[in-house]
Amino acid sequence: MVLPSLADLLVIVVLLVPGFVCLFITCRISAIRRRFSDIEFTVWSLFLSLIIYVPFSLTTGISDLDQIRDKIFFPGNFVLLMIYTALAGIVLGGILRKFRPGMMLGDPWNIIFDRVTRKGGKFAIIYTENGLEYKGFIHLSGAEQDNKELSIKYPKLILRDKDWNIANEIPMGKEILFTEKDIRRVLFFEKLDDSSSVQPH
Repeated sequence: MVLPSLADLLVIVVLLVPGFVCLFITCRISAIRRRFSDIEFTVWSLFLSLIIYVPFSLTTGISDLDQIRDKIFFPGNFVLLMIYTALAGIVLGGILRKFRPGMMLGDPWNIIFDRVTRKGGKFAIIYTENGLEYKGFIHLSGAEQDNKELSIKYPKLILRDKDWNIANEIPMGKEILFTEKDIRRVLFFEKLDDSSSVQPH
C-alpha cells in the first residue's frame, strides 16, 4: 500500500479547509447548533469547497489539482480564496437565517442581558425560589462563565392578596443582590408601570 505524499495531503487539506471555514461561518450566522458527524462534516466541507472553488477558478484560471497545489499559497490567490470563503459563508448564513427568525447561539441569560445593557437597562420582576416577588431597575448581572447573579436598584418587595392583586410594595433599600440559587424566573419591562398588571402563575 502506497502512503499519500505530503503534496497529496496538502491538496486534501486545501480542498477541505475553505468548506470547513464556510460551514463554521454559516452555522454561526444562522444559529445552527447541530453537531455534525465526521462523515457529514467532511461531505459538507468538501461540497462547500467545490462551490467556493468555482468562482475562484474562474477568477484565477487555476483549474486542476496540480495548479491548486502549486499556486494556492501565492499571496494573491490565498487572499482571494479566503475572501470567497468568507463571502460564501456570510451569504449562505444570511439566507438560512431568514428561515430561522429569532434563533441565536449562546446562553439565553447572556443574550437577554446583553440586549438589556444595549438598551440602557430595564425594569424587572424577580421571583425567588422561596416564593417572594421583587421589582426594581436592573443594575448588574453575571455574564459568560460568571455565576448567573442579578442585582436591582431601588427594589420593592411585592405583597399580594388572595386574588393575586398587589396589596403592598415594601421598599428594600437602595440595591439588592440575588444569587443564582435565589432566582426562579425574571420578567422584564420597559417601564415599571407595565408590571402592575402582572400576576405570577
